[in-house]
Amino acid sequence: MKPAVMTATKMDMSQKMSLSHKMNRAQKQGIATAIICTGFIALAWGLSSPIISQNMERMEGSGALLGWLISLAAVATILSTPFVPKLMSRFKPRHVMIACLVIGAATVPALKIFMTPAAWFLIKFIGSCAFTIVFVIAEIWINQLAPEHLRGRIMGMYGAALAGGMGIGSGLAVKTGIDGWSPFLITAAVNLAAVLPFILMRKATQVKATSKEDARFGVIFKIMRAAPAIMMCGVVFGAIEQSLIYFLPVYDTRLGHSEESGRILLLIAALGIVLFQYPMGVLADKMNRKRLTVILMGVAVIGPIAIVFAGDNFALIATLAFFYAGLTTALYTVGLVRLGETFKGPQLAAANAGFIVSYGIGSLIIPPIAGKMMDVYNPGGFMWALAGLGLVGLVVTVLSLKHGEANHR
Repeated sequence: MKPAVMTATKMDMSQKMSLSHKMNRAQKQGIATAIICTGFIALAWGLSSPIISQNMERMEGSGALLGWLISLAAVATILSTPFVPKLMSRFKPRHVMIACLVIGAATVPALKIFMTPAAWFLIKFIGSCAFTIVFVIAEIWINQLAPEHLRGRIMGMYGAALAGGMGIGSGLAVKTGIDGWSPFLITAAVNLAAVLPFILMRKATQVKATSKEDARFGVIFKIMRAAPAIMMCGVVFGAIEQSLIYFLPVYDTRLGHSEESGRILLLIAALGIVLFQYPMGVLADKMNRKRLTVILMGVAVIGPIAIVFAGDNFALIATLAFFYAGLTTALYTVGLVRLGETFKGPQLAAANAGFIVSYGIGSLIIPPIAGKMMDVYNPGGFMWALAGLGLVGLVVTVLSLKHGEANHR
């Protein structure tokens, strides 16, 4: 079945007002449940990232090995995501999310029990599969309920919740450190707390199940081919997010700064991500979304180059990382807005799955390259790899403008 690309209709003010009234309490609670749940996961993610990266650095001291560990999580994302529409067609999506949250939380203390790289590869794979399924269903849920004229703002709030959670988690990591059982147990507890909104908001409008026809793998990949620039947002975001969250503390340490300094740098970058998501969502509601994508891709090229030329000046690196991380990760928010604008009804689950597969592809390809580049051109090669990725994303986005990808706002 070849998916028909569906575009949003232009609404006048009276239509917008009418649409806003359709957001009843149950629908708002549905959006809130999805955002709060994933916010908790992001908080645990921010806390666990320096635990994983800096413990791996202690065990092996290999940027390449850390890159492969990150990429294994990306493989899990790519392999598990296409099954999400199938799971949503056979089970209640709410029950699938809760089960995956419990499984994902259990993998965190397992890392402490089995402190070897080989064991971590397996544990990370299982956890990544579980949390990927939660994120995909949550984003489908939000896109199903978000009215068109507020889609950017709602996705901006979603992006801010993810970034805010990651930032708070990074801040906790500065306090808890990476030694002993406490950081692992705190992370597991935070993951389990993501179940709370399901308990507290039981009357929320639930995510709609997917039909078996639209759950087919072929539908996902046809949709991905129909919107390359939107999918490229997922690719670039996945690569930058995964690379920054794991490599940025190591990059700072290799410049001669302390491990605590590396965690502080990650916290500053995470703060930039938090502060830029909602404003970018507002911009996505007010300006041409393709043009906004081009601007953000341009930042993805320039940002890493500027950080390299900052040398070992921590204040300058931190300032640049703040803006680079905040602006480029907004590609995810803008990409989701364009996704929900373009694909409607039964196609939305497959489209969102395709977007997450694209995210997984970026997470898979770039971190090993970035890690190897960091080892060969220590440490600036990591940033050059990210700049090269940004250039590819910029070219794809500009070409889509010329060749008329699906008509967006």
